[in-house]
Amino acid sequence: MSSTASLKCQLLVRNLSKRTTTKQLQQYASRYGSVLDCYLTDTDGEGFIEFNDRMSVDVFMDKRPHSIDGNELQFQRCLPPTELQKSVKRIFIRGTVQQLTESHLANYFDKYGKLLSCTIPKGKRNNTFTHFGYAFVAFDDEDIVDRIIQDKPHFMDGLELEIQKAEDLARSRRASLSRSPSSRSSRSPIPMMNNNNKRPRRESPSLPPLPPPSLPLKRPIRNPDELTIRQLEEENRRLHEHLMLAKRHYDEDMWKVRRELEDERRRYDQLKLEYDYARRDLAHVTVEFQQKTSARHLNSNLKRDLSSRR
Repeated sequence: MSSTASLKCQLLVRNLSKRTTTKQLQQYASRYGSVLDCYLTDTDGEGFIEFNDRMSVDVFMDKRPHSIDGNELQFQRCLPPTELQKSVKRIFIRGTVQQLTESHLANYFDKYGKLLSCTIPKGKRNNTFTHFGYAFVAFDDEDIVDRIIQDKPHFMDGLELEIQKAEDLARSRRASLSRSPSSRSSRSPIPMMNNNNKRPRRESPSLPPLPPPSLPLKRPIRNPDELTIRQLEEENRRLHEHLMLAKRHYDEDMWKVRRELEDERRRYDQLKLEYDYARRDLAHVTVEFQQKTSARHLNSNLKRDLSSRR
């Protein structure tokens, strides 16, 4: 199974209770389909489920909400790392041609779920009423948007639609102003599930305890030099484990920083695009206003000339 196909069968789980174990989560998920893998991450309250096929994922998501140990769980489909991981209810479609209409887009995306709105901004350009080459489609569920992103690329009338998640920029700005710097770094990305990032569940976010200073000896020590060698080997093993643990945490922190930078870049690109279109609309409105104003002045001058001649 390719990595892209494997992602379509994976779910990120949030808001897990500290009492919930991997076995409990796997047994619960197996009610809805065959579970290939299930594990809890180092982040408190998070885990991953991988089903055998995407149909099981669809059935599982359709049966929401799910609760385990008194906690209502939150689920999100795993997406490629190049996509925005934040859950949203709108998509942004860039590069739509003139032949595509709101009804065409609505009919295409209706198969994914309930649409709330489909908008293609329009206006005058070169004295011609046309749309500006982009569209927004809103749905009633974030999971619909994630499924659309997973199914990329999308084609309509032989044209590939360039689709991205569309954030509510005003709401995001308000949230960023109210969010403290410490909580900003608490956002966790959605890594791809593989055997390398499996780790046992910990009861607290603190580092795992160090291994015991020495292991039981398999045979009696015959001389002091042998004891010294064994102690040095044990110390070397402990240092190696600490090094690997530090490297793992460093890799996780770097992943989070890269994901946040990519998310901010996407927000900037979307905001810049909307700003450019708004500035273009303002320029068209300004030109039309100046034309109408000049026409009014011309008419008033003509009326004054006629009245003066009379």
